Amino acid sequence: TELLDVSRIESGRIEVHRELVDIPARVRKVIGGRVAVGDAEDRFRIEVAGELPETWLDVDKIDQILVNLIENATRHGAGTVTTVVEPTVVAGVPGVAVSVRDQGPGIAPELASRVFRQFWRAKRRGGAGLGLFIVKGLVEAHGGTIAVHQAPGGGAEFRFIMPVGTPEFG
Repeated sequence: TELLDVSRIESGRIEVHRELVDIPARVRKVIGGRVAVGDAEDRFRIEVAGELPETWLDVDKIDQILVNLIENATRHGAGTVTTVVEPTVVAGVPGVAVSVRDQGPGIAPELASRVFRQFWRAKRRGGAGLGLFIVKGLVEAHGGTIAVHQAPGGGAEFRFIMPVGTPEFG
């Protein structure tokens, strides 16, 4: 489905089927999947800061975003992978911010602008370099934004912000 997603992202034709999504529950599900394939449970932390607004998002796309970011942090980062979910307001619009942080070497500032490009890879091993390109497209299809920063205490932090959205009728 990666190539299908890429063509839809390039053409701006991603369909978002909104439903009420409990983001912390989705994070716990993704972490449960990582533990089921052999990752140590104590490698993961989830923090929910504050009272979260209702979010109307595409659950399958949220799962795809979270799987990609948490898997990347597990594979390319080091130490504990912490996912922080917190309420936010951007330009007067309420939303939810999700930060996936690791304790690895991080991403050099000069590379930060490139990580969401098609075929970009930090290392020569594994992957087609489409994951973060797809993640960015899925976030933007919801009207959200994503960026990469240095995490507090080192490592990489991928932070995406989703507006709360509204239920679809019809």
